[in-house]
Amino acid sequence: MGRFNIASIRGVKAPSKSPSVPWSSSQPSHKILYVCTGNIARSASAEVISTHKAHGSGWTFESAGIGAVVGGPVAPFIDEELSARRLNFAPHRGRQITSSMVKEADLILVMELHHLDWIVREWPQYRSKVHLLKQMARLRAQAGRRSDPISYMNLTEDRPTKADNIADPFRKGKKAAKIAVQEVEEALEIIIPWLGNVAGVNNS
Repeated sequence: MGRFNIASIRGVKAPSKSPSVPWSSSQPSHKILYVCTGNIARSASAEVISTHKAHGSGWTFESAGIGAVVGGPVAPFIDEELSARRLNFAPHRGRQITSSMVKEADLILVMELHHLDWIVREWPQYRSKVHLLKQMARLRAQAGRRSDPISYMNLTEDRPTKADNIADPFRKGKKAAKIAVQEVEEALEIIIPWLGNVAGVNNS
C-alpha cells in the first residue's frame, strides 16, 4: 500500500497530502502525456492526480486515448474514486491523441503494452520517450538519486513486461475501478518526487 490515502469508494473522507517535493521556483516547464484507450479512466486519473500532487512544480500533465471517448467525462466508479480523494476531475473530457501531443511531450506514459505498440506504429521517431507508467515507477529504484528522469527514461533499454500493465477498468465495475486508480496512484507516488531531479533537486 502506498503512502497515499486509499479511501473506499463511498462514505470516507480522505484528504490527500502531496508528496514532499522541494520544487524549484526556477524550474523549466516539462510535460508528461498519459495515454490509455478511452481517456476517461486510467490516463484521466493519472492526469488529475499528477496535476494535484505536483501543483506548482513547473511540470504540466495531459492525457489522451488511442481510441478516445472524445468529449466524454470521467467514467463511472472512476469518478467516485477520484471524488473520495477530493480531486477535481469535473473539467476532464476525453481527447484523442494527436501528433502534436506526442511531439510536445517530454515523456509519454501509457497504461498497457498495446498502447505503447500503437503509438510507436504511428510515430516511430518518438519511441524513446514512450514507456509504461508502472515501468517508470519500477525503474526508479535502479536509476540513482540524481538521475534526470527524462534522460534516464529516454535512454533506457529496459523492456516493459506484462506486470507493468494496468488493466482497463471500463465497464468492469467498482472493484476494477478501485484497483486501477490505486495502481495509477501508487506508481505516481514514486514518479512524482523523481520529477524534481530535472531541476537538479536532490530527491531520494
